[in-house]
Amino acid sequence: MAKTACRAAAIILQDGQIALMRREKLGRLYYVFPGGRQENGETGEQAAEREAEEELGLRVAAGRLVARTWFRGREQRYYLCAVTGGQFGSGQGPEFTRPFDPQYGTYQPVWLPVHALHTYPVLPQRVAELVQTAQYQSWPAQPVVFDEETE
Repeated sequence: MAKTACRAAAIILQDGQIALMRREKLGRLYYVFPGGRQENGETGEQAAEREAEEELGLRVAAGRLVARTWFRGREQRYYLCAVTGGQFGSGQGPEFTRPFDPQYGTYQPVWLPVHALHTYPVLPQRVAELVQTAQYQSWPAQPVVFDEETE
């Protein structure tokens, strides 16, 4: 199925923790929100749900859009998601099934404590900050929009 330019990602919170992908690529360690490019005919919510299952092994129900960013000219949408089933760490997406290539690096699903997100290299940083703030306050009424390339 063809892909679109938009990336959809899942924000999955459970028991004070957040599900992220630990990445090591070309000597660099960082964490990202599970997600990927939206396929043609797929909504952003459907893409976030599919990617969470492929990368984490979790079935989720995507809720509201909480953030929109742009990175390298590509829109990224972040959805709050609730776990509905599956087994964490059992993802079978292409990240786990293709032969290892240093160009792509490694992928490992992890749970990190939300209160300590600021101590990890989570990308995009502004979305991680939004998640941390929302832990103590409420989520903004409208999605937060920012351009990573100008910050």
